[in-house]
This record gives sequence, structure tokens and C-alpha cells, in this order.
Amino acid sequence: MSTHRFGGIAVVAILLVLVAPLSALGAGKTTITLNSFAVETFTATGGVVCPSGTATTDFDHFGGGGAAGSFHLTKTLVCDDNSGSFTIVINAAVVFGHPTDQGGWAVLDGTGAYSTLSGGGNVVGTYVPDGIVDVYTGSLRK
Repeated sequence: MSTHRFGGIAVVAILLVLVAPLSALGAGKTTITLNSFAVETFTATGGVVCPSGTATTDFDHFGGGGAAGSFHLTKTLVCDDNSGSFTIVINAAVVFGHPTDQGGWAVLDGTGAYSTLSGGGNVVGTYVPDGIVDVYTGSLRK
């Protein structure tokens, strides 16, 4: 291998080491707690999205039978502070009679301050007498 080629590889490696942490600067650990009652509301921590708002659910489909099933849906979260909205896609599974369901979620799109939002993570839904309390944890970036 020539010295010139080795030098080019070293420069690329150094750039990757420097750029990787910079790309992570916009990302943040996020927790969204969404109460799916008669009116869906949410709160969020982590500072990447607004601290609170309302949500709507659009069911795509449910599959399964017997003791378990899976469901696929989207939720649009609209911020109380008028900064915008974002839609997440959820794919989760449930064991019938179990007090929780679990799955994954990802940002589908956004408006306003969230037009470039991306990321996702895990969701755990807990069934309560009035509905479901979903806790979405993950990483988001704008």
C-alpha cells in the first residue's frame, strides 16, 4: 500500500471520529408519556420536542388470535405551544389478559419545528381502567 493511500485512509478515519460526536449533538434521550383516555394527551421530557400536547390515533390493522396479537397504528402529537406536530408509527404486540403491551416506534413525519424530526425507540403500554398509558422511550433529533 502506498504512503499516499495510507494517508488518505488515516484522514478519513480521523474525520469519522470527529464527525460522529457532532452528529449526536442534536440527538436527545426522550420520554413521551401518552394517556389514551377519552381525550389523548401527552407529556414529554428531554427537550427535543414540546413538553405537552394532545394526540390522535389512526389504527392501521390488528393481527393475531388465540393468546396474542399485534397491532400497527400511527399517532399524531400536536404541541400545546403551537411549535408544530409530529406523527409516530407504532408496531406492538399484546398477550391477551396481560396488563401491558410492548413494541417499537419511529417518527414518520412532522410539521413546524418538527419538520426534520427523526428517531424512535421502545413503547410499553399499561392497561388502566380508563384506557391505556403508553410510555415511549428513545432518542430523537431535529
